[in-house]
Amino acid sequence: MIKNLKFNHFGLAVKNKKKSEVFLLNLGYKKKKEVIDNNQKVRATIMTHPVNFDIEIISKIRQSDVTPIDRLISINSSVIYHICFECSDIKKLEIEMKKKNLLFKKIVKRTFSPLFNKDVSFYFSDSMGIIEIIHL
Repeated sequence: MIKNLKFNHFGLAVKNKKKSEVFLLNLGYKKKKEVIDNNQKVRATIMTHPVNFDIEIISKIRQSDVTPIDRLISINSSVIYHICFECSDIKKLEIEMKKKNLLFKKIVKRTFSPLFNKDVSFYFSDSMGIIEIIHL
């Protein structure tokens, strides 16, 4: 069992941030924090709920921007596309994944996230899709 991961949120890529926010607000979610991530040219908003899991809404800042979510939102108006975990020892996690013969390939190198005020990196897993790791 892989023990050094803690679930954080699901990532939702959207064309219309307002629509998604209104939907989640009607489900009892509250906006916790919103930031502009100029590196990725996206707006990121964390929505929290007292009982349900957190959701990060990711949208383009400007429609003309080239962003990591372009392909996703060209096909769907909104789509959950990543799961995020917190990890205190990424090297140990990478070793554990390899020992268990689980695909865990880095697709976005470690970078600072203004939403979490921590570094994050992204991995691909053939069993889970895109996994974001918040480095603790």
